[in-house]
Amino acid sequence: MSAMLAHWELEHYRQLYRDQIDRLVDTLTVRLLPTFESVHAEVEAIQREAYHANHERANDGNWLDPQMAHDVAFEASIMQFDIVLDLRQGLQNMFAVTLYHLFEQQVRAFHVRVLNHKPLKFGSDVLKAWDKTLTDPVLSTEQRSGLDELRLLANTVKHGDGASAQELYTAAPHLFLADYEQDVLDDPTVVVHKPDIGTPLFGQDLFVRLDDIQRYRQLLNGVWSAYLEALGAGRS
Repeated sequence: MSAMLAHWELEHYRQLYRDQIDRLVDTLTVRLLPTFESVHAEVEAIQREAYHANHERANDGNWLDPQMAHDVAFEASIMQFDIVLDLRQGLQNMFAVTLYHLFEQQVRAFHVRVLNHKPLKFGSDVLKAWDKTLTDPVLSTEQRSGLDELRLLANTVKHGDGASAQELYTAAPHLFLADYEQDVLDDPTVVVHKPDIGTPLFGQDLFVRLDDIQRYRQLLNGVWSAYLEALGAGRS
């Protein structure tokens, strides 16, 4: 049998898990992503270095074509710029994976350490464990579909193309389109074909945005609040 938990204990875990989720997201938005703001200065430095290298070759007796020197500098900077932007996108993609698996770990820890249950086997759906604990489902349809989207997203980021990617495309096609492509979702005459998912951990082919991360944060915090509230009501 699971231990009976007082209201203050349930509130303690609600706040604990909320803090963990919030701090994880804040680590991305406040500590990590701002480091990419220097990318323009880095690109300018690469341009100068490439341009000066061409000048040095000219001083060694080679003829200097100013346009060629500019082209070399531009190509070097664009390559660096693209790589940095891909890395930033990859970081955002990766944090969606981290959020989902943090949630899974929280659920497992709560059931094993707090409710004294046996270790859970989630299978494809963490909610199966909760449905065994409470007789009636407590989450809304929107919350359940949100968790399913986040689960599919985590699998897609980790494994690339596959069954999860196909299901995710049906549930959230905007995740497969870059910002400049988003307007096609509002055009019913355009058929959007899911691209192959190659290396989402390097920021390619899948585009988790900060709005998505914030949406998943609110989702997980709301899920915990709903579950613990129902758990408390069932034990009162």
